[in-house]
Formats: sequence, structure tokens, C-alpha cells
Amino acid sequence: MKPLIIICSPDYEFYLLLAQILNMGGFEAALTEGAEETLAVMRSDNRVVAVMIDYHTDSFPIGDFVDLLAATLSEKALPIAVFVSAGNQPCYLEALKAGVSEIFMRPFNPERFLSYLTGLSSGNSKSENERNLNNTLVYAEIAMQLDSMRVEFKGMEVQLSPIEFRLLHHFLQKPGHVFTRDDLIEAIWPPGTFVEPRTVDVHVGRLRRSLRGALGRDIIRTVRATGYALDDRQRPVEL
Repeated sequence: MKPLIIICSPDYEFYLLLAQILNMGGFEAALTEGAEETLAVMRSDNRVVAVMIDYHTDSFPIGDFVDLLAATLSEKALPIAVFVSAGNQPCYLEALKAGVSEIFMRPFNPERFLSYLTGLSSGNSKSENERNLNNTLVYAEIAMQLDSMRVEFKGMEVQLSPIEFRLLHHFLQKPGHVFTRDDLIEAIWPPGTFVEPRTVDVHVGRLRRSLRGALGRDIIRTVRATGYALDDRQRPVEL
């Protein structure tokens, strides 16, 4: 049975385009038009691996939608990605604030879209025994297992969004190295994507909070007017 992707959109032609791309990538698509219908599909079909939202200024409030999905199905936390039209800065910022897993700018790159979904489905299907332990990055007792896209601290899983995972992966390749915001934009986002420096700050801030919650200390160092580095030589967090 193919993994199922929910597409929440009022635009049927856009749904048909996504459904065709998904079918070529080995997925099935289901169209919904709101939170209640999306929740109904999520409850009734255990093949669902992600929710895609086609977001416009006249759509439902994205923050309320994401909060509702998270609160209703906390035991089945699915990735939520958003499509935003190029140049629609208000929608982009609202989706960013809502804490969605990924944002795709329209027109989007189908290969990147499928690569994102393939990573999700393969990560969900692999068991603990299928991990390639040689394909692991380790720093400050954080272990990133690249084959299963998991991050652990002392054996406990650390939940990260796809962008946070890519940021940490980049940091782990050169601990202590200071990366500028432009360095991170070039490494994390696809070529040609418009990304403001503030967007980098927001995602690094989320990664910092996620790691701080697991480790009890801050291991991301901010270098004023320059960028960020993964550095365990930090003072413990004062609670």
C-alpha cells in the first residue's frame, strides 16, 4: 500500500498537479478543504505520512489549523508542510510563526518536493535494527543517525523539524566553525529560494530551544554580526 499525503487546498487544479507528481513518486493523494475533513482522513487512514497545506491570505488562520492538528492527534504528530505563492510575504511569515515542518514556494521544484516526502516515508518505515551506525555524526553526546534521520541525546530522541535537522547536520559537520547566515541559507535552502536573514535566526532559535530542552544547556553560540556555531563550551542554562 502506498503512503498517503493529505493535500488541503481549495484549488482543485493545484491538487491534480500535486497528485500526479505524488503518483510518480510512489505516493497517493487525498484532497481536503479544511481542518475537520483533514482530521477525519488522518483518523481513518493509517497510511498518512504528511499533510500539505495550500495557504493563501484568504485561507483559514494557519496557526490555528496547526495547533488543532497537534492538539487533536498528539499521539500521531505528522509533518505539516505549506505551499505559499512567491512574493506572498504575509503568508510566508504566518506559516513560519506557526512552526510548520517545511515551506515550499510556488512555483516549486517537484524533485525537491518528492525528496522531502521520500525522506519522511523512509524514516518512518525503518526499524531500529536497520540503522547504519557507521553513518552517524556525534558531538556533545548528540548522535545524528543519517540513514534514519533521527537525533538522540543519551538514547532519548530529540524531535526536530526537517529544517532544524538540516541545520544541525550542517553544524555537526564542522563543530566550532562559525557559519554566516549566508552560509546557512546556501547550505539549507534550495538554490533560488528567497530567504531573509531573519528567517535563519528564527530557525536557529528553534533548533537552539530544542537542543536546550534535551541537553539542559545551550550549545549554539551566537557570534554578533556574523553568524552561529555549534559549541559545547557554553555555560549551563539558568532555570
